[in-house]
Order: sequence, then C-alpha cells, then structure tokens
Amino acid sequence: MTPLDAFHTHIGPLTWADLVTGYDFAFLSSREIQLEAPGDGLAVQRLRALEGSALRTFEAHLWAACAEAVGKTPRPGSARWSQAQDRWRDALMREALATESTPAQLARNVENLYEQVGCPEDMLAMLKPSQPWSGTPATVDPAAVQRFLDRSSNGARRHGAAS
Repeated sequence: MTPLDAFHTHIGPLTWADLVTGYDFAFLSSREIQLEAPGDGLAVQRLRALEGSALRTFEAHLWAACAEAVGKTPRPGSARWSQAQDRWRDALMREALATESTPAQLARNVENLYEQVGCPEDMLAMLKPSQPWSGTPATVDPAAVQRFLDRSSNGARRHGAAS
C-alpha cells in the first residue's frame, strides 16, 4: 500500500496542509498531488498542468495553489503543518499495525517512520531504536503503538516532532 492509500484508508481525504506536508516528507509524488489537489482556482489549474521540465518549479506552484485555496502555505513549525505531520504519522503507523508482519518488521517500519517524520515525546517510549554498531535490532511494543494511536483518535493532540 502506498502512503497515499494508507492516508485515505486510515485518515480520509487530504487537506492542502496534508498535500504540502506529504510532499515535504516525500510521501507524495508531484503526480499524486496533481491528481489530489482540490479546487479549480487558477493556481491549481497551473499546478495540474505542469509536466516535463516545467516540473522543476513544482514546489513553487504547490505553495501558490495552497495559498490560493486556503490563504497561506503551512511550513515546518506552524500548527497546520504539525497537525498534518501528525496525520501522516498516524496513517502510516496504523497501516504498519494493520499489515501482517513480524515484530522485527514492525519495529523496522516504526523506526523508519521515526527517522523520516520525527516523533513527539509521547512516542519515544514505544520503540527501542536499533544500534547498528552493536548489531542490536530495533524493538517495538505493538500494544504501546496501539495505545498511542488510540489517544490520537480520541482527540489527544500532539504537534510535531521532538527529534
């Protein structure tokens, strides 16, 4: 399952903040964003029309389309960006738990997510990171991951990464 599929399955429709953040974390390709971008404004139309060498300016067009649609583009440190970061983290962790895997595979998936998206403090206790210098693999407590995700679905809010 792709990150986009995981987001749709576990969270729902993407907001503009989710599109920008998904692009920033390399979860979404430019083509996926062109297909998912809501609205029909001029900047959105230009974003959708980009192809070939014009894709070199994709990020600027993404920001312009987002600003046109919602007034401002979320950037790292802003509340909207941090909330979108949390939604991506939750979607991918939910998918990791839903996918049949060994404890070692789940630990690697969670560790990779930590490294790619960062983690808030309340996530730190669920993973013991790998130690490549000693050959110690990562370990994760699946019940702690589920408790963390249950908190997010019950309205507990976390914003952004501690690391």
